[in-house]
Amino acid sequence: MGNWEKISSLGRERSTGQDSVGRDEVPPVGRVLRRAREHHGLSIRQVERRIGRSSAYLSQIERGLIRQPDPVVLLELADLYRIDFMSLARWAGWTRDGDRQELGSSPDFLVRRVLELNAEQRAEVLGYIERVIRQRQS
Repeated sequence: MGNWEKISSLGRERSTGQDSVGRDEVPPVGRVLRRAREHHGLSIRQVERRIGRSSAYLSQIERGLIRQPDPVVLLELADLYRIDFMSLARWAGWTRDGDRQELGSSPDFLVRRVLELNAEQRAEVLGYIERVIRQRQS
């Protein structure tokens, strides 16, 4: 079993008092992230230093207190842990299989659409948004 298969199945295992998750159910993203961190032998403080996010925030995600973490944080953690970002985003509720909303004003819709882009396209979109924000501030 490769690293990704091992880590993606982690959310389905029984863990200290938590119910196990069936094969077709969505695992809690926090549990998957905690197990991925442990798999890589990293402390939460080491992750804090590597991605620049507070250990308190990361701990809240891992404990399930934050169920829908910022997608940028998910992207950083997926990169650090070498796990599939789109699966994390889906487990956090940012994307859904077969979800194709009509264009609307929902922030969820915008986030889902950006998450569907490849890394280069996301960087381009985020750069554009930053330019627009700077123009509005001046």
